[in-house]
Amino acid sequence: VADRGASIRVPHSFVNNGYKGYLEDRRPNSQGCPYQIASQVLKTISEVPTAKSAAA
Repeated sequence: VADRGASIRVPHSFVNNGYKGYLEDRRPNSQGCPYQIASQVLKTISEVPTAKSAAA
């Protein structure tokens, strides 16, 4: 999760704090719209089951 070689780094503290905190976007510069890219990343993260949703 916290591998510095990843394109988007998700620190352990992000997961341990109830998915609150920061993400590091380590992708090389691209021609994409940063707002659309951030939106897609957040949509993808929101689909990952958490302990609360898995228990429900």
